[in-house]
Amino acid sequence: MKYCLIINPHSRNGRAARLAERCVNSLSRMERNIDTAYVQHFDDAYTLSRDANRLGYDAIVAIGGDGTINKVLNGFYNSSGERISDARFGVIHTGTSPDFCKSYGIPLNIEDAVLTLTRQRTRHIPVGMIRYLRPSGGEVTRHHEGDERVSYFACCANIGLGASLARKANAGIRKRIGDVAGAFVSLIHILSTYQPDEYVVNIDGVSLRYDSVYNITVGLTPHIASGLKLSPQMTGGERRFYVLTLRNLNPGNLLPMLYSMYSGRPFSNTEYLFVQTCGSLCIPERHTQFDVESDGDPCGELPCSIHIAKDDLELIH
Repeated sequence: MKYCLIINPHSRNGRAARLAERCVNSLSRMERNIDTAYVQHFDDAYTLSRDANRLGYDAIVAIGGDGTINKVLNGFYNSSGERISDARFGVIHTGTSPDFCKSYGIPLNIEDAVLTLTRQRTRHIPVGMIRYLRPSGGEVTRHHEGDERVSYFACCANIGLGASLARKANAGIRKRIGDVAGAFVSLIHILSTYQPDEYVVNIDGVSLRYDSVYNITVGLTPHIASGLKLSPQMTGGERRFYVLTLRNLNPGNLLPMLYSMYSGRPFSNTEYLFVQTCGSLCIPERHTQFDVESDGDPCGELPCSIHIAKDDLELIH
């Protein structure tokens, strides 16, 4: 097997670099054919992954946090939802939020994760494909075809306050007080000031209008972000999304909403928290709250459309 290890040494105040060195040393003792590539800037992970796919590696491994994992995953696909190689995707988590690994049963212990890579047991997982507009700097402007971007996600995408939550949590609070606590504090702060919006949502070809919307999550796995999770019984099933809509919040339903979102237990649909499943979703209009994020990183703006990518990803697990 020919491995390419794409390493982000910058997260967790330098601890990620030490963990990555352990990974490389452990894997080198078991496998000879290993190349390493280091991320200097965040988007490097995508470029390095794309190049490694084109160079014919058997396995391309992301060593970093969920942001690095998502960027490396994106390097496997072209803009039409097709894989650009037959490479397998491996993950060793050295970051803050391990939602990808929790979603797909990948060990968080470094030695166990390395052993998983060498066993080469794989599964095919569906990947979400999202088309959206590149960031405009916060102004609602007219757009043209060149503004459109495509990204891929393995866990979920969020429209609305999810992008604000990702920005605030990623700004450093999680490093100070921990992943789950940092995201929770950020969520409470954002909910106190966030202005909900009305959305027109096209779900499997049916147009629906929702008012007082805080966030729409379109997901493939139960783990949404930093402790926020859905019961596995409520997810979409094979090659389908679940759509979780958060709306009509008030002081009376805030605590029940938080309990539902952090407990991971099944709940009945209510006026403030509603789950349905779909094969595709489109939001065709811009709104006041128009941010889009995928797998924990803000990526662009509405309008957007979300589908299952044409090709599954072969994940080492």
